Amino acid sequence: MSHVQPESSPSRFPLAERGLRWREQDVAAPMDAAQDAAPARRHRNNWPLYLFVFLLPLQNIQTGYLPQLGGGLNFLNVFFAISLIGAFFCGGRLARNEPVNIAVFVYMLYAVVSYLVGSQLVSDGDRINILKDHLIAVSLVFVTQMSVRDLSQVKKIIIASLLPLPYIAKVTWVQHTSVAKWHYGDALRIKGTFALLGANEFAAFCVTMGVLCFALLIAVKMPKILRALVALGLACSVFCILYAYSRTAYVAVALGLICVLLAWRGRWKLMPLFLVLAIALPAILPESVVERYQSTSVEEDKQDESTRMRMVYWGIAWDSFVAHPVVGTGFNTFARRVNPYHMDTHNVYLRTLAEGGVVGALVLLALLLALFFLCIKRLRKTPPGSWQYGIALGMLGAWTALVVGNIFGDRFTYYPMIGCFWIYVGLLLKSRDLLASGGTHR
Repeated sequence: MSHVQPESSPSRFPLAERGLRWREQDVAAPMDAAQDAAPARRHRNNWPLYLFVFLLPLQNIQTGYLPQLGGGLNFLNVFFAISLIGAFFCGGRLARNEPVNIAVFVYMLYAVVSYLVGSQLVSDGDRINILKDHLIAVSLVFVTQMSVRDLSQVKKIIIASLLPLPYIAKVTWVQHTSVAKWHYGDALRIKGTFALLGANEFAAFCVTMGVLCFALLIAVKMPKILRALVALGLACSVFCILYAYSRTAYVAVALGLICVLLAWRGRWKLMPLFLVLAIALPAILPESVVERYQSTSVEEDKQDESTRMRMVYWGIAWDSFVAHPVVGTGFNTFARRVNPYHMDTHNVYLRTLAEGGVVGALVLLALLLALFFLCIKRLRKTPPGSWQYGIALGMLGAWTALVVGNIFGDRFTYYPMIGCFWIYVGLLLKSRDLLASGGTHR
């Protein structure tokens, strides 16, 4: 007769078995606790990119202290190449399924095509270097995405972009005091650290940084030391905007800040302060700044020389577009060949129509719309108080300022001016991945 054996027979030594089981639990508990308390995986930092971001707006240092290698090799080429190599070593990747990445790539591809179109009309000269520098600045959106894998790296890039601002403000103050006077004059148009560009381009960079700092300051929960750095960056940016005497920058920064305030979910908190500033601002601004702003008029008999000539350039650009409506005359040809005054259009949209035709205009429009919808999407899907939310809020305001600024000048081409804008776009693109990995407030 067979007997069915039980699944588990009782032990002949129950007390010993119970003690052994307790011993295993005592050993396993600390191991589980240690695993829970273990720090998150640390990713490699792209230190060359941090240095690159710090030096981008310091064109006076780039040209005055860094060696020039010749053959088209300069600060921008070398640091971009090193930063790109560092991005590959970081092991990061581009954000997936993002229309902005596709729009940027198409924009860069068409810029090359437009350059080839223009080569049939004008000799090369330094057009290739202008195109290269512009595309490198745009490519920073890809390098940033590949370099950022956790929130601590986001903060490091932001800090690297803020650290030059006190020095930039100091240079601006030194330049201003050397030409300062009570009433406005063109001699007051200083260019800060933008040694090879002008006051308008310098002011445009400060507008981007000022709007971003404002958004981060009001919308992000951060340590006091970092908050103090952001507040200092905001103060330095506003100071530089005032003394660059760029009327376009005055309008752009105002609209950018208003956009930030209206999009911010806690906007009611600052409404009283903005009302007080709007009333008191004319009384506290320097007289020369007020005079500069009031000098703008679109009435034909009251236009200053700068405004009058802009109207002339715009008419020439429109006539060129009508003559070459499909692909235009080609990249960087308007000032060289089309305009008899050999000046830029002082309007990116009309220049795009003249040099890129309908095709170029549609590519640029698609890029700007993709950036806008990216900001809106991130604002809706990121938690208030997080760095991702603050960057999205700031980029929406910076986008508004950029779109407005491009009506009266070029706020899109030169790398010292636009580089940080594309870096922050890269940070914004990676914010979805960081949220998915659980990094919001760390």
